[in-house]
Amino acid sequence: MATKNDERIIELKKIIEKKREELNNMHSRFAPKTNCILQLDGETYNLNVSTQNLTYLLVKINALIKSAESLNIPAEDVIISGFGLSEWFDDIKSKKDSVDYREKKRELTSIENKLNNLLSDDKQTELQIDSLEALLK
Repeated sequence: MATKNDERIIELKKIIEKKREELNNMHSRFAPKTNCILQLDGETYNLNVSTQNLTYLLVKINALIKSAESLNIPAEDVIISGFGLSEWFDDIKSKKDSVDYREKKRELTSIENKLNNLLSDDKQTELQIDSLEALLK
């Protein structure tokens, strides 16, 4: 017989499953258009190594794009480290999305593991039997 806590845990696990489905819409893979080495304002950023400055870089490149647009200059015509602003923006955004995806996935897995450990032995056994039964059908 499931306890009240087991029922709450099962409901929380359903929420985790919904969040996992939402994660499937995020970019999980980083496929750069640039060489990932951005030299900007006297600093060098390697998108493959450092993930700390991604938000700053995204804002900075977006500001440069907006500035270029206000001057009627296409973002593709403004070249930094051999690539246009649009390419850098896409790469930084893609890298940030992939980092966010990994962090959210790791967090959901951690929460789910904690919830599984909190389930009563009877409920854990019931779920394992249900899982095996589903495989046999």
